[in-house]
Amino acid sequence: MFGLRSLAWRLLRLAGPVALARLGIMGMGVVDVMVVGQFRPRELPHQALAWAPISVLLVTGLGLLTGVQVLAAREFGAGRPEAAGATWRRGLVVATLAGIGAIACIWALGPRLFTLFGIEPVLAVPAAQVARVLALSLPLHFHYVVTAFFLESIQRPLTSVVVMWGANIVNLVLNLVLVPEFGALGSAWATGGARLVLACGVVAWLLRFADAFELGVRGPVSGPGYRELLGVGSAAAVSHAAEAGAFSGMTMIAGRLGASEVAAYQILLNLLALMFMAALGISAAAAVLTAEAVGRRDADGATRASFVGLALSLAFAAAAGLVILALAGQLGRAYTADALLAAQVAGLLWLVALIMPPDAGQAVAAAALRARGDNWFPTVSHLVAYAVVMPLLGFILAERQAQGVRGLLLAILGASVLSCGVLSARTWMLRSALPQAKRG
Repeated sequence: MFGLRSLAWRLLRLAGPVALARLGIMGMGVVDVMVVGQFRPRELPHQALAWAPISVLLVTGLGLLTGVQVLAAREFGAGRPEAAGATWRRGLVVATLAGIGAIACIWALGPRLFTLFGIEPVLAVPAAQVARVLALSLPLHFHYVVTAFFLESIQRPLTSVVVMWGANIVNLVLNLVLVPEFGALGSAWATGGARLVLACGVVAWLLRFADAFELGVRGPVSGPGYRELLGVGSAAAVSHAAEAGAFSGMTMIAGRLGASEVAAYQILLNLLALMFMAALGISAAAAVLTAEAVGRRDADGATRASFVGLALSLAFAAAAGLVILALAGQLGRAYTADALLAAQVAGLLWLVALIMPPDAGQAVAAAALRARGDNWFPTVSHLVAYAVVMPLLGFILAERQAQGVRGLLLAILGASVLSCGVLSARTWMLRSALPQAKRG
């Protein structure tokens, strides 16, 4: 049992390193956009469109691997660390297969990924080339995610943080070397080099832990099987795919509006995603502590962990939004050397600031629900809010009412408020519920 102050401190101690790791993931994307925006701004639309399908596959894979974090935390909380390690090892197999499938999808579809949505071939062909290069390193990224999830579940996230920021340095250097000559395609290769550092570094470090055998990362495998792993992960994967797919669909709408609109939307979405990564750190910490309480069969402790995480995420996002508003002009110029594009971005950052609190809150509430074993309700909620409401509203506002990028952001705001409200209410309704205990 923990008091609220003690629980908040535990959550922040775990969330801080996890947030740094998540920010590192997005930090590479920010560097990619900034370097291309400064050296080859005309290729920003190619990069933006390429990331549309890649981000869907990336986030879907992240959801598929969520079972590693949830189940390992439960086993660790129940005093079975060797079973926690088994989830990591089986997660690596899932990560490998998911990565291979992602590569096959991107390479098989090529430019059709974009022309099917009405994108002109002059944008679709170079975007497809960038997407194919980005896809090659997805298995490496998934291996990093599995290992980072496991380290977070046993409350040792520092390793993944150090490796992640080392990879960010590699990504920056490679971007500066490759982008001036090869543009967006060079940035994609830089991402691949950084992901190689990520995967090899974090796995090698984990295998050298002094208690690797006790944690089950080496030696015999005994713990949750693939069915349990995918039972959590499949629901999260569908939810993540729906949300990411809807956001990518919004990118396609921006692409239909024109090159400058898709470039502006890419920058704004990139900044929103950067802040969202910090919120994911809090959501991961809340999920770990909630799942740990579930492993102890402590329903009150699980509820406290969930709502303390929700409160902290809303407070952080509101504060971050104020910072963005204060630095709007500087942020626009930092992303691109195109003065008109920079002004357009700065003028819309107030909407990004409004989106951030409900977007952060819904992420924490969804993670907390899955940690309690309520896997499919967050998925259905995300399907309604992000796969139905958001793109429909975005199309009406952006195209039919000619509000452009502003209309797309208003649609994201509406969907996030809806999702946050529904998932928070569901978390409160299940405050006394616990999933059935697993034996053995």
